[in-house]
Amino acid sequence: MDKLRIYSYIKTRWLLGLTATQVHNELTAGYRPGVVSYNGLELYRAFYDLNTRINNILNCISNISFQPNSPMDANDPFVKRFARRVVHLKVYRPDYVDATRFSNVHSLEFYDFLSQQQLTQIRHEYFTHLVYLRMGYIEDSDIASIFFQMIFSNGFPSLYKCILDELTPPDSNHRWLSSPSIRSLIIDGFALPVYSFILTSCSNLTHLHWSRILCTDVDIEAVPIRHTHLKRLYIRTINIRNIETILSHVPNLNRLHIVSDWSRGNNCRPLDFKQLAHILVRCVPCLQHFDCETMERNPTDIDTIPEFHLCFRRIQTELVPDGRTRFFTIERSTL
Repeated sequence: MDKLRIYSYIKTRWLLGLTATQVHNELTAGYRPGVVSYNGLELYRAFYDLNTRINNILNCISNISFQPNSPMDANDPFVKRFARRVVHLKVYRPDYVDATRFSNVHSLEFYDFLSQQQLTQIRHEYFTHLVYLRMGYIEDSDIASIFFQMIFSNGFPSLYKCILDELTPPDSNHRWLSSPSIRSLIIDGFALPVYSFILTSCSNLTHLHWSRILCTDVDIEAVPIRHTHLKRLYIRTINIRNIETILSHVPNLNRLHIVSDWSRGNNCRPLDFKQLAHILVRCVPCLQHFDCETMERNPTDIDTIPEFHLCFRRIQTELVPDGRTRFFTIERSTL
């Protein structure tokens, strides 16, 4: 028995074991972040035309996800039946999916490169309910600048969380305005001056994950900003000057995670925990939780590091095979 028939058999028994009301209530619940949605194509392929009652239930489901894995999936006739009820769309191959068919999407994820034409279609008029957006690599271009302008100038008024690859700075003649709905950003890389533009635009941002500080040859004038809502910050740098600049804008931060930039190789400078402690006391007095992952050769103050700051008491060390000492933390629940 193939996988689809097994899935159909198990799911059918589950459905038929419930009353019509129970099934209807279960499958027609509206979209809620974090709640598992139902794979529309699998449901229709498995159950459609079993009987009228199930057909009616399928046609009422409002919490449908869709992840086309082939052109056959994308062009399946069943897709027309549920396209306007898809709330979660996950796309690994954008070349055979027209995302604009799914106008009720709340969660939109792209895991591959989008053409310039496809990027122009990611706008509010097609996705008016967008809450979560994940984008793969976006080529630096005028169209990309327009897209970022939409993200950070309230082009998607309901957008709560956004995941981006590299982020380019705004054009000097078209500065970002405000996107008050954004609470969480995960961005692979952007230049240090762009940080202040992000904070200015996302006044209610509470979580920022910043994987790489990019170098830039462009003279970008940073905007002075004091951002009071950011609570959680992940940064991949151990450059003390950069850390101080970053933390000086977010006085109410309570969770900080610092990681070495491994791309710099084995000879990256060590993290100065003593100097870092002074910066934390001065810039982020509300800090309650500190995590780190870094390396150092021949450290001299391992035993005194926990004394520099209360949040350093969770720091642990181990000797790695190449002779360096690893500094790291683990969650309290696993200690």
